[in-house]
Amino acid sequence: MTLANKITIARIACVPAFLTALLNHRFQIATILGILIVLTDALDGTIARRFKQKTPLGSLLDPMADKLLLLGTYGVLVYMELLPSWVFVVILSRDIVVVFGWLLIYLLTNSMKILPRKLGKASTAFQMIYVLFLLLGRAFLPFPPWLNSALLAGMVALTASSMLDYLVSGSRILSQQGQA
Repeated sequence: MTLANKITIARIACVPAFLTALLNHRFQIATILGILIVLTDALDGTIARRFKQKTPLGSLLDPMADKLLLLGTYGVLVYMELLPSWVFVVILSRDIVVVFGWLLIYLLTNSMKILPRKLGKASTAFQMIYVLFLLLGRAFLPFPPWLNSALLAGMVALTASSMLDYLVSGSRILSQQGQA
């Protein structure tokens, strides 16, 4: 097993502790764990690219780790009434579109050559950044409400744009294969 995959697995293993700290209103601990998880996300990708450690397992585990973290976190934030439920619905809807889109393309074309989209990566990164912003505000220094609203609106807009980008991209792939 590659070092990059080991880091990804460690990241996945940290998610329950992070969510537990969050649920217990231990915002400082959750913030530190959140920063650690986000940094290891960047680290495993950098190691995989730089040392040619990209593997099929890593290609599956890395986005799975992101989804576990983000869906779990946004679900908990809604449960704690720190975010409105529609935010979670937007994030979940995007992920459902992406996963079922990949599955549909695979079933119709028998090909898994679906590469991550730049807008998708940006959306995931901004979702992580927004969570860290929210946690930093709870743990250490409250931010002005207008800043929270602006960042939330930007994150939601980027997430929705990413969903549309995946829909358009998937439609093109199917059209090229004569499946649409």
